[in-house]
Amino acid sequence: MMNLEDCFVSVNAPLTRVEKDRILRSYRTMNGVLHSARAYGRYFAADDIKDDAVIQAQMYSLRASVLAVEDARERLFLYHYYIKGNTLPICAKILGVSLRTISRIKNSALDSIQFQSK
Repeated sequence: MMNLEDCFVSVNAPLTRVEKDRILRSYRTMNGVLHSARAYGRYFAADDIKDDAVIQAQMYSLRASVLAVEDARERLFLYHYYIKGNTLPICAKILGVSLRTISRIKNSALDSIQFQSK
């Protein structure tokens, strides 16, 4: 699992679109890990609250970064694509734009998002 602290090398370190995309996609992975850990704890009576808290803090940090994007269309795209896990075609329907436009919005959103440093 990716640790967000590894991603934030420096407060002002520029990240490429690919790196930002990878960081945002980690939200889905962390969400899956969190649900799996809770299911495991439910069935095997294991409770690892510390790990859950770390994962939740990382997920909160990503959500806060998405919600801090100024442009409403970009923020809405980031939320639906990375947080909710919708596909590009579904995001295009939600925003009422074509696939070509949603790709432009994705690139613009990845350029404008700034991750909060710890």
